[in-house]
Amino acid sequence: MDALESLVNKPKTKRGQATLDRICDAAEQLFFKNGYYGTSINEITSLANVAPGTFYIYFTDKLSLYCYLLLQYSHQIRMHIALNIKGCTTRKEAERKGLHAYLDFIREHKHMYNIIWDSLYIDKKLFIDYYAKFAENYIHQIKNAQLSGEMKNYDPEVVAYMMMGISNFIGLNYVMFSEHDDFDHAVDQVIEILDKGLF
Repeated sequence: MDALESLVNKPKTKRGQATLDRICDAAEQLFFKNGYYGTSINEITSLANVAPGTFYIYFTDKLSLYCYLLLQYSHQIRMHIALNIKGCTTRKEAERKGLHAYLDFIREHKHMYNIIWDSLYIDKKLFIDYYAKFAENYIHQIKNAQLSGEMKNYDPEVVAYMMMGISNFIGLNYVMFSEHDDFDHAVDQVIEILDKGLF
């Protein structure tokens, strides 16, 4: 059983899946608007237009629903980036396309930033695990690029968190703070700085 399946009682019918989707959509809207602690299960079921007891067919509590959303976000972001860097012949090209894909994705899913960062105040371990999982996958890619001579042999963990930090805060500035339509300049600058060095 994977992590997602352990958090939700997956429906076996299309109708059940539609109900689960409504509950998740309602939770996203309310977590984004009011935060995790400012949202009740009754509010979620009311917005989803389902009976309060229906919630417990799928989730044991509000935290399991939140964790389910968090894991979905992690999978969705990584899948989106993976699809967009497919076919890249160099690590540098993959980094450029990956950053651009990340910015495009969060522009369409701005609520994710709020909901993901809320985990820091819900359970710090959730926040740590969320980014540690990203780092684990990134470190593997960095090691491969180092072995092929495409990246210098800096500590892969340091590089992974540095690159994740760049993505996170470029995203905050260009998507959340100022809502840019074109990310090319920012992405090109990031890659040029990484390629040529800052000092």
